[in-house]
Amino acid sequence: MSLEVAYAWSGTFGETKDGLPYIGGVHPRFPHTYFALGYSGNGITFSVVAAEIIRDYFLSRTNRDG
Repeated sequence: MSLEVAYAWSGTFGETKDGLPYIGGVHPRFPHTYFALGYSGNGITFSVVAAEIIRDYFLSRTNRDG
């Protein structure tokens, strides 16, 4: 019996070496852009925390997570 693959799927996880995300303006080519990257499988949950950190930065608020 011979099988042929009809479809393939991959769930790629991007993460940093130390497991911590990148939050903030980290790329010189995009000076007016703020990033929330590197959450791997926790992206849905922790991206909300990153969004709050970035929001508070722009509003000059203290953020206990930032």
